[in-house]
Amino acid sequence: TVSRVCKDLGCGDSGELETNLPFGRLSGPAWLDRVACGVRNISFWQCPSAPWNAQSCDDLREETHIICSGNSELQRPQHPSAPAPCWAQSLLSPDREKIRVVGGENGCSGRVELWHHGSWGTVCDDSWDMRDAHVACRQLGCGPALAALDQAAFGEGTGPIWLEQVECHGTEPSLQACWARPGDSGVCRHKEDAAVRC
Repeated sequence: TVSRVCKDLGCGDSGELETNLPFGRLSGPAWLDRVACGVRNISFWQCPSAPWNAQSCDDLREETHIICSGNSELQRPQHPSAPAPCWAQSLLSPDREKIRVVGGENGCSGRVELWHHGSWGTVCDDSWDMRDAHVACRQLGCGPALAALDQAAFGEGTGPIWLEQVECHGTEPSLQACWARPGDSGVCRHKEDAAVRC
């Protein structure tokens, strides 16, 4: 898991846990616990973990700090802000993990759209259910899902339909980590755009 984080940050291909905690305590909650990356996980965001929520890691001894080393000429996730040195990096969600909601009452309700291949596109509502909505809401940082909505409940999108037949278990860190069919089959139309209310 440590080497996976270092690789994603572009700060080396290996690393170790730092137990002396020279970095100070972070002010936000601990969101992840029991993260277990394997060799098949090509991104930290694909690593299995306990469900995302505010964890019980209140003790400073439970916070994870790492020191990366090794070859640092790896590609790190692109981010629109200016590049920062490794010591200042945060693990940012790469473009393929971007999500937004459109047309809702606030930033936690609306038509689900994903950023892929340089453009925003929608998700087909075929098999869309509360497990899928929970993952979308978690990815949005909006807490649990209140409703999984179908039939373009917040209006029809434009552009591509990126995913269809999404089948999440409910514990994945992102919709992109769930099983799904590519949305280019031509079966779905924007009148079937999926939406959430978190």
